[in-house]
This record gives sequence, structure tokens and C-alpha cells, in this order.
Amino acid sequence: GQDLPAEIISMGTWIAGHALVAGQFQRGRVFLAGDAAHLFTPAGGLGYNTAVEDAVNLGWKLASVIRDQAPPALLDSYALERKPLAERNTAFARRFADSVGLFTATAALEEASAEGEAERERASRHFNQHARLEFNIPGVTFGGRYDSSPIIVRDGAAVPADDPNVYLPTASPGGRPPHLWLEDGRSLYDSFHAEWTLLALGPEPPDATPFERGARQLGIDLRVTRLAQQALLALYEQPLVLIRPDQIVAWRGSVAVDALQVLERVTGGGR
Repeated sequence: GQDLPAEIISMGTWIAGHALVAGQFQRGRVFLAGDAAHLFTPAGGLGYNTAVEDAVNLGWKLASVIRDQAPPALLDSYALERKPLAERNTAFARRFADSVGLFTATAALEEASAEGEAERERASRHFNQHARLEFNIPGVTFGGRYDSSPIIVRDGAAVPADDPNVYLPTASPGGRPPHLWLEDGRSLYDSFHAEWTLLALGPEPPDATPFERGARQLGIDLRVTRLAQQALLALYEQPLVLIRPDQIVAWRGSVAVDALQVLERVTGGGR
């Protein structure tokens, strides 16, 4: 090929496993998200996923405040929810990088000998195990939770351990809603509203009118989705389940008597 002139402007050392998380995600009207908020090692491919989740989390909150559907205090929950997830995900990425970078190979690895065969077998076992550790990570992808968020109404239910390689669906408030295929062949997620969704589950769900009335009072765009499928009630463990615009369970319960207070809490207006 043809020689092309090139000027090297600068050089630097790249360190696998290097990761940073900003000390603050918000100061006044300024918010950090994506790579501005967290620097990832590429292991696990978690940087882009975490950035998209930042945008989704902040997006619905900004929209709610701009539309006067929530007080500005709702925006304070962005950093409280996303910074712990960034710290969690960068820690997992460092762990994946260390699984490769801290492996110590010996000179025997390239020898045509019994010792070389044993060393190659050891390396093979390690990197096969590493591949499963880094690339089979449903727990990282689906298991992130906002348990300490002030706009999540926790019900005291136990949640699964945070294992990167295992995802155990749970409808406990603060996490992703469990999925189920509906009897008509649709995904449950296809029944969710683009804004707020109240699932009313089971053949005889409680009256959802207090939530509808409270949503109108607060100017919240809420849709009640009634699904009689018994398996859904068993999966979600409560007949009423409130889903946020970013598809996070905000509350669940068996009666709607405190609907207005719940809606105020999950939109940043109450504690």
C-alpha cells in the first residue's frame, strides 16, 4: 500500500478496568448523564446501556416537571437513583476486566510438553469461565433497582441478591416489572401506557377509581390496564401495581384508599 504521512499528537496508556463516577450528577439546573457522569472500562459493554438508562430516567422527570405534572423536587431523585446504579455497573465492569487482566500466564503456555498442555488447559478453563461471567449478564441488564429512592413506595418485600449472571424477576417496588406473555399472544409490556400505568390484575381487581381521580387532580397521564389473567396476579403478588413511564414498579398494593398520597409521593411531591 501507499505510505501516508501521519503526525502523532499525543500518546497515553490505557488501563483495563479503569472507571470513574462523578461525585455529583446534578447541581441546580445542570445534570450530568452518560459518559459525562461515568467512565467505563469496555468490559461487559455496560457504558452505553447505563447512559441510555440515565437518559430515560431523567427524560420522563424533566417532561413531567415541564408539563406541570410534578414539582421540581422530582428532579432531585435523578441523582439519587442513577448514581448508585453507575457505581454498581462500573464495579461489575471492573470485575469483568480483572477476570482477564489479572490472569497470570507462565512461560510453559507455549511449550510442546505435558506442562504446556496442563497450562493451556488451565487457561482454557479460566477464559471459558470468564466468557460466561462477562457476557451472560442478565442480572446486570435487568436487575438494577432503586430501593433507596424517595419516590419508590417500598412494601418491605425481600428482593433477590444482586448477581450479575442471574436475573430473578420480582414485582417488588423499585425494579423492573416482571414479564409475562398475555393469553392473546401479546407481551405484557405492550399493554403499558407511554406515561403512567396502573395494572389492575385478576378476575376481580379492586376499584381503581381513586387512582384515576387522583391522577386527574394532579394532572398525571395515567391509564388503568385491567388484565384478568390469574398468572399475572400470582407473578405480581398484588392486584394493583403502579408502573412509572420508565417501566419501573413504583408501588403495589391491594387497595387504592391512599391513591392520591401514593401519586404525590411517586411524582416527588410527598415523603
